Amino acid sequence: MTLQILNGAWPPYNRLLDQILDESWPQWGDGLTREAYGQWNAAQLRTPWGRSRLARVALVDDGRLLASAKRYRFTVLLDGQQVSATGIGAVFTPPAERGRGHASRLIEQLCDEGRADGCALAMLFSEIGSAYYERLGFRVVPHSTSDITVKTKDGAPAVLVRAGEQRDAASVAETHVRRVEHYRFGLVPDADQVNYSVAKKRMLAGLDPTGRRTVEYFVTEEGCQAVAFVLLQVTRPQRPGDPEGWSLAACGDRDPEGARIGAMLQVLLARHPGERPPVIRAWWPEGLRPPQLEITRRGQAAEIMMIRPLREGLHVEPWLDEGDTFWWHGDAF
Repeated sequence: MTLQILNGAWPPYNRLLDQILDESWPQWGDGLTREAYGQWNAAQLRTPWGRSRLARVALVDDGRLLASAKRYRFTVLLDGQQVSATGIGAVFTPPAERGRGHASRLIEQLCDEGRADGCALAMLFSEIGSAYYERLGFRVVPHSTSDITVKTKDGAPAVLVRAGEQRDAASVAETHVRRVEHYRFGLVPDADQVNYSVAKKRMLAGLDPTGRRTVEYFVTEEGCQAVAFVLLQVTRPQRPGDPEGWSLAACGDRDPEGARIGAMLQVLLARHPGERPPVIRAWWPEGLRPPQLEITRRGQAAEIMMIRPLREGLHVEPWLDEGDTFWWHGDAF
């Protein structure tokens, strides 16, 4: 059994990749056609961040696909130190190969590879509960989904809001890093990762044949520099009169209170006066409380965050709870 990287153009890799996409599309296609699903996956690998930090990998035996996954490389903050982490996503076993331990072998190989490359942690998001991955040494980091209510008033706040651009990515990354320093665990992105995150969501929306989704990315600036941002995934209602759904994928503000985030959301709501307010949800971190927002916890998020220390002697003590973590839904993989 060998671990192979499928990013290349050599024909055997294309055959394996086509098999992975054919069989995983019904589960993870998210409304895309099979062709669009392939385009979306390929486009992520062509971004500057994707070329260096993302790979599609497969466990192969004599040309036969046994299991596959996406392998990411992140920088995270853990207890005041920036460390490398390997992210494991889209773990998939072909139906004909299930029940033989191939996925667990693939995960162990990815952890071994990450350890050899200097990664201190492995992390993943599970949609199948925690028990399977706990048997492989992963532990749950709790996080919740929240409802966000924006307090409105007559007119819009006097806050300049403009569309975010690629040139804003460094400032947005810095805003994120300044905030994460107040938590024990969180993502430390660079400009390329910010642009990757925005592009990934825009490509998904653009390839959706229903046109039901859009991505809205806005910043507020001072002195020609972005100092606050919001990234929204907007889903149009299926029935007339129903509210839109806004998934607040990420946001940030250099102001510790986060008042500009609240003001930006007020501005965005004021674009359509008289309409039903959207349903806004987010993985909202504790300790961030813009005065214009009411935050109501809904309960455990469907995607379970899990981590596993890889570095010898690395102990996460005490174990992370929800208030220790700064991680947006837009940063899940």
